[in-house]
Amino acid sequence: MRHMFMKAAAVLVLAVAGSALPAGNVVRSESCRSTSDCSREFLTSLVTQILDSVVAHDPYSLPLATVYKATENSHPAALGMMTLWRTVTKAGAPSLLALDTTNCTAYFALAISEGNDATEAVLRGRIAVVDQQITELELFINRNRGDHGFTFSADEVLSNYEPLMNPPANRTKPSRETLWALSQSLFAAESNFSVTLGDDCLFTESGGKVVDTGLYGNGSSTPLGCVWPDDHPIDVNARVGLVIDEELGFVVTSGIIPGTVYPYQNVSAFIPNDMTAAQEAQDAWIEEMTALGNWTMLSPTGATGDTLEVLQYYDNALQAMQINVYLSGPNMTSPWL
Repeated sequence: MRHMFMKAAAVLVLAVAGSALPAGNVVRSESCRSTSDCSREFLTSLVTQILDSVVAHDPYSLPLATVYKATENSHPAALGMMTLWRTVTKAGAPSLLALDTTNCTAYFALAISEGNDATEAVLRGRIAVVDQQITELELFINRNRGDHGFTFSADEVLSNYEPLMNPPANRTKPSRETLWALSQSLFAAESNFSVTLGDDCLFTESGGKVVDTGLYGNGSSTPLGCVWPDDHPIDVNARVGLVIDEELGFVVTSGIIPGTVYPYQNVSAFIPNDMTAAQEAQDAWIEEMTALGNWTMLSPTGATGDTLEVLQYYDNALQAMQINVYLSGPNMTSPWL
């Protein structure tokens, strides 16, 4: 038995070694190790290096820490084993870039091509850096509406994010403490932080503006605006203030949201379990459509939403809200907790 176990272990090691990139490619850049500087210019350059390495299919050209943590769509993996570094053929500059020079973290989002420019995907990423080496890399690739749960548009990423990267020059910038409080309140059961909505607050999900045409096709064609409802998903273990960018007013927060994927007209929609009124309305619609007998629907199915939500806040008001979700099975958690 022991001999069989050792033989199996040896086969596993060989299989892993054979599937990884050649050892000669596993070389980390030494150019960023001598200083602890974490300027906006440095973080911008590092994000550019990541995107360039993805297109070049060469993850080990990056300045990785001796031990780093990385996930792709919530799956832990070495960079050389990720799908992203094998499929992407085009990635330009980030359409959205939030930079935290205090904690040396960054968040970026952009549309990418995996060989067919007509059907682009949305790439989102978060990095953490220590001594100018990447210690954390959290990546999500949404390829269609089903990955997110409702809205998706790689085509709208650039146009929707461009105004956020160019806020008014005469704006009142938020303090770091204000952005932290905003982040903390996002998934909290209770919060003393009062949120005022900006007049033109931009609400998007996975790149696209959200249009709710209604279960009966009688909704509005006008994109939904931002809301800050009392009835919102709660996560007591939310990762707060992952990236705080006082210059542009961005703050990034992660929550793990249990919910259900419901049929919605002839497609589907993810509804968090904390939003009971919305789920009850969906249940009533399902009963009605089932009674008619001329409609095919997805069976309601449990799911978990892993979020990296981006808020923009300045002039003492919320200016943008991005709900970015990647769906997995029910009762899941995050490897980052």
